[in-house]
Amino acid sequence: MSGLTSDWARDVESGSSLRTASGRRVSRRSSLQMVSVYACQSLIADAVASLPVEHYTKINGRKESFDAIRSPRWIRQPNPFQTSYEFWFRVIVSLLTDGNAFLYTLRNDRGEVAALYCLHPQNVHIVDGPLGDNSYQVSDDQGAIQGTFDRSQILHISAFTVPGASRGLSPIDMAREAIGLGLVAEEFGSRFFEQGTTMAGVIEHPGTPRPDEARLLRDMFRKTHSGVKNSHSVGVLTGGASFKPITLSPEQAQFLETRRFQKTEIALLYRVPAYLVDSSVSSTWGTGIEEQNKFFVDQTLMPWIVRIEQSVSTFLLPGLQYIRFNVDARLRAKTKDRYESYQVALNNGFLNADEIRAMEDLAPLPKKLGQRYYRPLNLGIVGDDEKKEEPKPAVAPAPPAVPDPNADPTTELAPDVTDQKEDPSDANPTD
Repeated sequence: MSGLTSDWARDVESGSSLRTASGRRVSRRSSLQMVSVYACQSLIADAVASLPVEHYTKINGRKESFDAIRSPRWIRQPNPFQTSYEFWFRVIVSLLTDGNAFLYTLRNDRGEVAALYCLHPQNVHIVDGPLGDNSYQVSDDQGAIQGTFDRSQILHISAFTVPGASRGLSPIDMAREAIGLGLVAEEFGSRFFEQGTTMAGVIEHPGTPRPDEARLLRDMFRKTHSGVKNSHSVGVLTGGASFKPITLSPEQAQFLETRRFQKTEIALLYRVPAYLVDSSVSSTWGTGIEEQNKFFVDQTLMPWIVRIEQSVSTFLLPGLQYIRFNVDARLRAKTKDRYESYQVALNNGFLNADEIRAMEDLAPLPKKLGQRYYRPLNLGIVGDDEKKEEPKPAVAPAPPAVPDPNADPTTELAPDVTDQKEDPSDANPTD
């Protein structure tokens, strides 16, 4: 069973961090001295922590949003001592440095989550269970065990995890050689400008000076021309001495190229677009800032966001409830573009006025007027443009007349005089 920390040091002050091939010791704390590492971690952590966290549930397959009254308080403020921004920032930094985030869940008498606390990942040791039911030993900064907790008490969110392992791999551990080379390149540049001279090379003397004379000539030359303040000064050599430059320039030594390449490698480690880390790199993706921002959200932020959303929703919320980081808040377009998209949504009936107003942080319309959905009247089903004429129903024959029971039978049976023909036998014989 491994120790409480990972394979190498938790801090540069401990003096136990591993030495890289470049000769520089690298730890999680010292890695932040490389500007590109600090920039990538702060860029991702700031972007995720600044997103609103929303609470939903599914009822009959439909998504329903919880309001601030029905939603648990820990979703808006994870614990009484930190804001939502501060808490999620620490969770993301834990994932970006150690590859693991451990959240201690404080529960009430009913077993419901009341508060969340982000533990230092290097103070937590995982005790593997036979079926994944791991337990967690938590220690203090001195390494003393404070207690052992189960999965109901600690939520473990891991980053890159290999099969058969419970603990995620640390990005800093995996890239310590690249980080060490970057730190050495920065130190080389600092020492170059501190100790370099504009007339770097060898002083050649025609005679045979004594050692003390050669030392005096060297010290005087270094005092006159060494350092930034003495750069580009005019050098004067006496006694037939000459100066022969031999030192390569930083460009010839590919010093600047090395530093630029290390920035790109760190950006690749965190899947951050290189132009966000190195200003000399131009973006080759997308035609506008909105498309580039969407690329950053899709490729860089979403994997970290989905890890947190699924872990919290699966293990901390009951039933079909879940949380979502509202990435639309980061992809918020200009006012004109937003209103045009709202108009399309309203006219086609998949958003109503109240839903649109909620996106703009506005109150619903009174008397439920904003809950109506609209669609164009000239729309129809594809393929039904030519309707077949339905045959007209046949006219049914009139029913037979029903005799009136109250009528005089003699009247009904009397023949119609106008319809009878005159019989010639009935004529008056006298006529």
